[in-house]
Amino acid sequence: MNKETNHRIRLGIFVTTGIIFLIIALYFIGNNRNMFGSTFKLYSTFQNVNGLQPGNNVRYSGIDVGTVEKIEIINDTSVHVQMVVEEKLKEHIRRNSIASIGTDGLMGNKLVNIDPGTLDAPLIKENDEIPSMRSVNTEEMLRTLELTNQNIAIVSADLKDITRSVQKSHGTLYKVLMDTTLAEGMESTLNNIQSVSKDLSNITGELSSLVNSVKSGKGTVGMLLKDTVLPSNLQVTINNVKLSSQRIADLSVSMTDMIQKINGSKGTVNSLLYDSALVNNLKQSMQNIQAGTDNFNQNMEALKNSFLFRSYFRNLEKEKEKAAKKQK
Repeated sequence: MNKETNHRIRLGIFVTTGIIFLIIALYFIGNNRNMFGSTFKLYSTFQNVNGLQPGNNVRYSGIDVGTVEKIEIINDTSVHVQMVVEEKLKEHIRRNSIASIGTDGLMGNKLVNIDPGTLDAPLIKENDEIPSMRSVNTEEMLRTLELTNQNIAIVSADLKDITRSVQKSHGTLYKVLMDTTLAEGMESTLNNIQSVSKDLSNITGELSSLVNSVKSGKGTVGMLLKDTVLPSNLQVTINNVKLSSQRIADLSVSMTDMIQKINGSKGTVNSLLYDSALVNNLKQSMQNIQAGTDNFNQNMEALKNSFLFRSYFRNLEKEKEKAAKKQK
């Protein structure tokens, strides 16, 4: 009797303990699935859910806030996902929030991530739909990485072949890479280019300063560009030069006509220019006049010293002196 009683007591304790653990487990599962709290429904449409299943978590800013309740295929490019989210999230999720398919860890279960929207957008309501963003497919990414690795391997092999060819040929590229004198020449050339660039920069600065001076009216060129009176004066000067040129041309024509007339006539001017006998006679006449003038001067000196005219010339000199004194 005692043994049966003990057996029943133990069985009752075991059953009671199992029921308590079952209730606790159901509570945690229900709490995790939002079975015992206030919730609301939210929707989003994806092109590919990448293995998402009903019951997977919904996260907002990295916090579990709900679960995926239903997944429905609309057409070949649209999958409608229904989510159950905690009621308190209505105060935070906005209509321009973005839903995307993510992974819980590197190789964990799929879940829906909701990124916060902007403050200028209105808050969501029951049965609202938020936009979605196409998620990155891990398999596609791995295939792309594999293709990239293959391409890198091909490029590496080609570079290896090119390097061997350069080393064997000792051509231009080899000289560029290995010849130190060529490097020094290129460095000198670059220095020269840098020096020329500095000179060009200085010239550009001087030209800029010159242009600014001209714009401000400084210097002759600036005065020519800014002075409004000077162009009219230049125009008058040009007109005067044209008039003078015309008069010189007319004078040249007149001189040409006169010279032609002199050359064609046998007058006095022509004789003076071309008759050598007349010139010689004129020279002889001038010499005779000069000789006569000298003889006259000598005769006058003799008369001054002659006793007959000496007093007369002295009186003339005295009168000249008196006249000069009166003028002073």
